[in-house]
Amino acid sequence: MRNSVIELEKVTRVYAAGGMPVAALRGIDLSIERGAFVAIMGPSGSGKSTLMHILGCLDRPSSGTYRLEGHPTAPLGDGALATIRGRRIGFVFQSFNLLPRTSAVENVALPLLYAGPVTPRAHRLGRARELLARLGLDSHAGKTPNQLSGGQQQRVALARALVNDPAILLADEPTGNLDSATAVEIMEGLRALNRDEGVTVVLVTHAAEIAAYADRIVTLRDGRVASDRRTPPTPCGVARMAGRPAGGPEQPAFSSLPLAAMTTGTARRALATNKLRSALTSLGIFIGVAALIAMTSLGQGAREAVRQQVASLGTSLVIVLPGATTANGVRAGNASAATLSVADADAIGREDSVVKRVSYANRQVAQVQYGNRNWSTAIQGVTPAYLEIQKWRIAAGRSLTKEDNEQAAMVCVIGQTVYRRLFAEHESPVGASLLVNGRPLRIVGLLAPRGQSALGNDQDDMLMLAFNTAERKVTGVAVPAPVPSPLATQFPPSPNPYGLQPKLTGLVNLIFVEARTPELIPQAMREVTATLQRRHLTGSGRPDDFTVRDLSQIAATAENSGRIIALLLAVVASISLLVGGIGIMNILLVSVTERTREIGIRMALGARRRHVLLQFLIEASLLSAMGGAAGLLVGIGASAAISYFAHWPTIIRPAAVAGSFAASAAIGILFGYYPAHRAARLDPIDALRFE
Repeated sequence: MRNSVIELEKVTRVYAAGGMPVAALRGIDLSIERGAFVAIMGPSGSGKSTLMHILGCLDRPSSGTYRLEGHPTAPLGDGALATIRGRRIGFVFQSFNLLPRTSAVENVALPLLYAGPVTPRAHRLGRARELLARLGLDSHAGKTPNQLSGGQQQRVALARALVNDPAILLADEPTGNLDSATAVEIMEGLRALNRDEGVTVVLVTHAAEIAAYADRIVTLRDGRVASDRRTPPTPCGVARMAGRPAGGPEQPAFSSLPLAAMTTGTARRALATNKLRSALTSLGIFIGVAALIAMTSLGQGAREAVRQQVASLGTSLVIVLPGATTANGVRAGNASAATLSVADADAIGREDSVVKRVSYANRQVAQVQYGNRNWSTAIQGVTPAYLEIQKWRIAAGRSLTKEDNEQAAMVCVIGQTVYRRLFAEHESPVGASLLVNGRPLRIVGLLAPRGQSALGNDQDDMLMLAFNTAERKVTGVAVPAPVPSPLATQFPPSPNPYGLQPKLTGLVNLIFVEARTPELIPQAMREVTATLQRRHLTGSGRPDDFTVRDLSQIAATAENSGRIIALLLAVVASISLLVGGIGIMNILLVSVTERTREIGIRMALGARRRHVLLQFLIEASLLSAMGGAAGLLVGIGASAAISYFAHWPTIIRPAAVAGSFAASAAIGILFGYYPAHRAARLDPIDALRFE
């Protein structure tokens, strides 16, 4: 028919119940004119509600054709059907179907959230308050459904159905739960809407006195139209409909940013209704992020400490060790023979082009004494360049000088451990005298602390003195004095109370070579090797009696170890994040089950599947973001506390902070997607019927 807004031709609907097909509608033919007031009656099981669901695009017919405003609905997708429900059809349900824990004004404004184009929240609430005032509920706008009577809830549902100014109003048993006086009040309101504003009203009822308000009564029995009693259409209603837009459903273009913004507000209010559960759900992410920040800061601190230790050894440093001895076919380890000499070090510094500086050292263990305190420590005879090559700073006093070495001055510098063992707290060691092997040495400098080496040795437990001083006066090898010859009486030896004199061997334990740049280390190693082979007459098949090493392998090993430690700590902490994500997924699955009916209501009022998907995804993201933000603060505080109280190095990098927060957000989206997808795939009819 030309003026028909609803047309059904041979429409059937078959359900599967217990594996058997059950026909709810059997070839329905029905046409409803624009501006009509139609009542659909029939006993229970006659198909009234099924027909109403098909008319409201909540369900699809199994066969037949349904045209709405001249357009068939069968080819339309879920999004287009949701648009029809949101803009062209208003629903008044028998059980009201108001969202619990949501105010009356928010319930009325709900369809405006999905109808599009996106409107500001203030505008939506203003329109809702206007309709509530028309229905006499302006003073109840802030009340939740459980604070309203049955009649007040039904008027709220009626206002919600009218908020989008629909062309068709579908009322399913709108007075079934109301007393007689309230039922009359609701029906008078529906008839006024039809006659005064031209709204097409389709009413499902089993009561004849309610159906009497309609201009046409269609009776169903066993899924078929049993009777169709018509009365002449109300002229007023048809006239008012003439100015109303006809045609197919509008397809508004949704902007993702406003859609996300408005859905965020809805998700935030949904979480606020269960504050304690939301807080406990965020707790897993909170613990995970806090642990991740603390663990990564510890790992980075340890890695940086190792890197600084390696760097303190010198990034351009080459070390030459004495070679191994071979006796009776048995080869001993490195440094088992004294094969390096001062002359070797001088030759390296003189002949090798890429060498910047050369130093050498002898190392022995001896007892040092200060007053009534003594301590056994490493005595190291070094050249003045040693401290510069090692990049070892002086904390107090001065370093050893070239003059100290040339004059074999009886001066020394001590490490922090020796200082703590021999001196009182806050006592300055500079200028004090020590006894080393019974020889007095004046302290001229205190070394800055270096801590433990990569092998666990205490680098601060040492005393350094000039190489010539050590060899000639303190730690040189002592041998018996030779028997004087008769000719020696002309040149008497110097007094020697012990009958011994030092033997100047010119041998060294280590040679330190500094290349001009770190890139020249390989060339420096080749040149040093060639120089020593030439001097020691090795090479060409003969084994070397020395070993040349650089620190790159040590540095790489230490760097890899630090990286592995940091990675392991991050992985352990990330497990907490995964546990938090599982908690979010679990709670959201429970929430989907609890809110299945709410999801059905939203879909009936025009929500698309992507609206539902986006809402639950945003809820998951908000939960993880709240937990992540709190975890960042606690994690940073925990890192600072660990560094302060445990004296462990910690480094908090902005990239780690940003990465931890991003990981928490990603966890929320990842683990929230399945519950959100499950909610979005619910069928509107099944969701509305869920108990």
